[in-house]
Amino acid sequence: MMPIWTKSGKKHAVTLLKVQDCHVLRYVSKEESGGKTSKLLVGGKNASPFSKSESAMEIFKEAGPRKQKVTTFNVTDDAIIKPGTPLYAAHFRPGQFVDVTAKTIGKGFQGVMKRWGFKGQPATHGQTKTHRRPGAISTNKAAKVYRGKKMPGKMGNIYRTSFGLKVWRINTKHDIIYVNGSVPGHTNCLVKVKDSKLPTYKDCNKNPPFPTFFADGDEKLPEDLYDEEIFQFTDPSVTYA
Repeated sequence: MMPIWTKSGKKHAVTLLKVQDCHVLRYVSKEESGGKTSKLLVGGKNASPFSKSESAMEIFKEAGPRKQKVTTFNVTDDAIIKPGTPLYAAHFRPGQFVDVTAKTIGKGFQGVMKRWGFKGQPATHGQTKTHRRPGAISTNKAAKVYRGKKMPGKMGNIYRTSFGLKVWRINTKHDIIYVNGSVPGHTNCLVKVKDSKLPTYKDCNKNPPFPTFFADGDEKLPEDLYDEEIFQFTDPSVTYA
C-alpha cells in the first residue's frame, strides 16, 4: 500500500495490484454453463506443469502456459475473447470502480472478543475466569443453540469481496492497478478484480476498453494513466490568479 494525494489536498491510501501472466483459457456458453450469462475462464500466474494432474491440464491445451489460479468471469456475448489472449492492467482505466475478491488472512481459532468484537465481562464484581467468555448463549427452554450464533471458532481464511473501489492509477509498463483503500488477503496473495456490480457506479463504468485492451492493437498508451483528480507533483502546488 502507498499514499496518493488529490488536487484538493486530500490523502488517500491505495493498494497496488499487479496483473501477472493473465490469459483467457476457455469460453463457456450459456447452454454449457446452465446460467443466464456466458463465462470466460481466466488463468493467472504461471505454474509448473508438474504440479497438477493430467486431467487438470486439459484446460490449458488451447491457451498454452499452465496457471496457478483459474477463475470465471461473466461476460456478454459481444465481449467474448479468443482463448490464449493475454490480459493487461489497461483492461481497466482510471476513474472506474472495481470489486476485489480474495481469501482473507487466516487467524486460526479465536474467541468471541477477537472474532465478533464482544465487550467481554467485568474484571471485578465476583467474576471468576469469565472475563473474555461469551456468557449465556441461549434462553430457549429446550437448551437449543440457533444456527449462526456468534461463538468461538476459526476466524479468517474465507473469501471476501470489497465493493466499489476506485481505480486511481494504471501503470502500463509493469501492469499495476492502484485501487482505493485496502483489499482482502495477505501480501502477494492472488485476487480477482472485476467491474463493480454496484448500481451506484454504473455511470462510472460506461466506457472501459471493450472487450479488452490489446497490446498489439492500434491504441498506444503512456507508461502511467492517472485519474483527473490526482495531483501531479510536477505541477505547482500553489497558483496565483
